[in-house]
Amino acid sequence: MDALLRRLVRAGLRRGMGGEWAWLGLAATAFVLRRALMDPGGKVSRIEVKPGEQLLISVHDGKDGVSAVSVASLPAETVGS
Repeated sequence: MDALLRRLVRAGLRRGMGGEWAWLGLAATAFVLRRALMDPGGKVSRIEVKPGEQLLISVHDGKDGVSAVSVASLPAETVGS
């Protein structure tokens, strides 16, 4: 699939720069689709947080020591309401 999209991008750019605007549009569409299919995911882990539990998220950048910390707390369920 990647090879086909790569060929469409190259051919579309070549013909689109030659004045055929439809091919330029096809190249742009193929480029966006190819980028979307190459998405690495980005999800590192998945956990389930129950009501009343807390979640601590820490992000550290090893290069210059920059870090960010976030604490999320879910409210406890009220019984009988």
